[in-house]
Amino acid sequence: MIRHSELPTSAICAGAWCGGLAAAVVAAPQLPLLGAGALVAGIAMLPLALALRKAWVLLALAMGLFGMARAELPGADPGDAARAAAVAGRAVTLTATVADDARPLGGGFEVLVEPAPPLEIGNVLLRVRSADQVAIGDIVQASGRLVLPREVPDFDRRAYLAQRHAFLELATNQLLVVNHAGGLRTVPGWIRDHYRAAIETILPPPHSAVLVGVVLGVRAGIPAGLNQALIATGLVHLLVLSGLKVAVFARLTTSVLAPLLGRAAPLPVMGLIGLYAVAGGATPAAVRAAAMGGVAILAGWLGRPSHVWTSLAWTGAAMLAWHPELAWDVGFQLSFAGTAAIVILTPPIERRLRWVPHRLREPFAVTCAAQVGTLPVMAQGFHVLSPVAPLANALTLPLLPAVVAAGLVLAPLAAVPDLGAVLVLPLTAALAYIEQVAELLARVPGAAIAIPSFPTWAGAAYYIAVGGILAGARRRGRARRYAWVLAGAIPVLITGAETAAWLAPPASAAILNIGDGEAVLLTGPSGRVLVGGGTSPGRLSAELGARLPPWQRSLSGLVIPDGGLGEVGGLAGIDYSAERVVLPEAPLPGTAWRTVAGAQVARGARIERFHAGQSFALAGLGFDVLAPEAGASAGDDAALPLAIRASRPGGRSICLLGALDQQAQEQVAQRLRGGCDYLLLPGGGRSQPAPGLLGATRQDVIVSTSGNTRLARGLPATIRRTDQEGTIVVEL
Repeated sequence: MIRHSELPTSAICAGAWCGGLAAAVVAAPQLPLLGAGALVAGIAMLPLALALRKAWVLLALAMGLFGMARAELPGADPGDAARAAAVAGRAVTLTATVADDARPLGGGFEVLVEPAPPLEIGNVLLRVRSADQVAIGDIVQASGRLVLPREVPDFDRRAYLAQRHAFLELATNQLLVVNHAGGLRTVPGWIRDHYRAAIETILPPPHSAVLVGVVLGVRAGIPAGLNQALIATGLVHLLVLSGLKVAVFARLTTSVLAPLLGRAAPLPVMGLIGLYAVAGGATPAAVRAAAMGGVAILAGWLGRPSHVWTSLAWTGAAMLAWHPELAWDVGFQLSFAGTAAIVILTPPIERRLRWVPHRLREPFAVTCAAQVGTLPVMAQGFHVLSPVAPLANALTLPLLPAVVAAGLVLAPLAAVPDLGAVLVLPLTAALAYIEQVAELLARVPGAAIAIPSFPTWAGAAYYIAVGGILAGARRRGRARRYAWVLAGAIPVLITGAETAAWLAPPASAAILNIGDGEAVLLTGPSGRVLVGGGTSPGRLSAELGARLPPWQRSLSGLVIPDGGLGEVGGLAGIDYSAERVVLPEAPLPGTAWRTVAGAQVARGARIERFHAGQSFALAGLGFDVLAPEAGASAGDDAALPLAIRASRPGGRSICLLGALDQQAQEQVAQRLRGGCDYLLLPGGGRSQPAPGLLGATRQDVIVSTSGNTRLARGLPATIRRTDQEGTIVVEL
């Protein structure tokens, strides 16, 4: 058994394992003997653990070995992603097994399914525009077109779905259930659906949707405006299954079962807590809260003291042992970082807020602590911070236990709708109050601060600084001074190193992941050049914000290859000025390019035009103009776009051919005597390129495309795509 004096040691051990497992997961695919090595080390440590009689050593060892074994087990076929990309755009009739709970959406739902053989393409996300009901294990059939997952601003949706082994999605108007599943695995979905139906019977929308989110953590049916207000004010966590809700649920079930079962009541209570978490979708936050709540109840039943750090560490270790990929899940990171920060920071914050009424003091302190602990994760994962979150939570959290308890107790009143509608009036008032707080505070100027980019190094510096400050506050004398010095020095060194890297970046070409259209950021020894802009100003600004230093608002040059909206639509209103604007020496279609060029001229830029055979220099890079032909007329559309080869003297080159058609590409290929190291396919790869272009490419062929684009046949198997890799950076 674990003695109380050993608890901090066990917490440290398990916590160290949580961090070490992430490294093991990364290394496991490359080191086939990792599992065998861990087993040998475990056997060697077994006598020591038995001699020391420390149960935590055995438990930590067991979890570590199990996690490594899970990482070593043959996972999904790595070729599924490539096969999925190859069939994207194909119309199919899909027969599949439902692999997860359906998630309601406006006018329908989405659900993850596993296609039946011979279609070996991983899982598929079905988006169904109907009111059909499905459960895990159902065999379903759907018809539609397979497409790559659609892009979502400020969220890497494809990476998220890839973690669930889903590389394609299919939209359909109707889903045919071929065979219904049965058994215990359908119980959570049945509970969730019946609870939602009961609440909707006695509560009007949007209060019913908010209550389902508060009680079960299911975010569905909430109006978009209210959802944005909850996010902007930091109240969206109310729609997540948290430790507070698990505690309320445990207290209610215990009060009901204790008179009936006596001392045996904690055992079914733990089972019901697990069912509660699964009914809420078994998210990382729900599993963490349920596991820690179950450990606390079990400790009390056994007459043992519970320790929050030990519970947190063992829960994290067990979850990572079962699913190592959770280390990269934002929900997992937020749940554990937020809980740890609340435990550490809430008491000292409360002590400094004695002048605040007690009812408001604790939720205000809890929110401040959670915000300090999760700031980098929120900034990197959701790109928003809410300064009003502490106030919003102080005004609403005191009501949360009563709302959860009432939501659980009053659901049976759906059997008597008229009586239920009257008895839930106080609950309706509480929900309306929470909604009004969110909507009013969301209108406060600066309620939500958008953070386009938050690099990993900034998060590391932040946590080192916070950790050093906390360590210094708990120490005395020399140790305190050392902690504070390190808290300041290490972040300064990290920031200085990154700033130096920004000031002297290596020559490179970044093909930006902007969806439709093309945009390439060229970095040279003395500046940066932007070629093209795509169609979305928001996507372009976000990508530039992630690639450029925060203080940089000027470019050495802006190259506009074509006058169409597909090349300059993203440049409209761009908050960067250019010293030079390069245009093709030919008539350009449309007027959008005039607006962009005029705005840059107003900022002091000068216009330069070039035709094939000429060259120029920008940012320390050399540019050879490959098209348009000299004297091209407005009727010669094929030769109008500007095509260039950019290179670093003595380094590599990249060819950017804009929207040249195949005839113009053949002319360019004849002019490319030196070839290109990298080629950005013209027209997003929708049409077959000229054979001479592919033959003149020495290294990578790249395409900038959106997820719903079907590429031409016959392209190289090793082609690199921005819709699969994100922004692609190559060295020049």
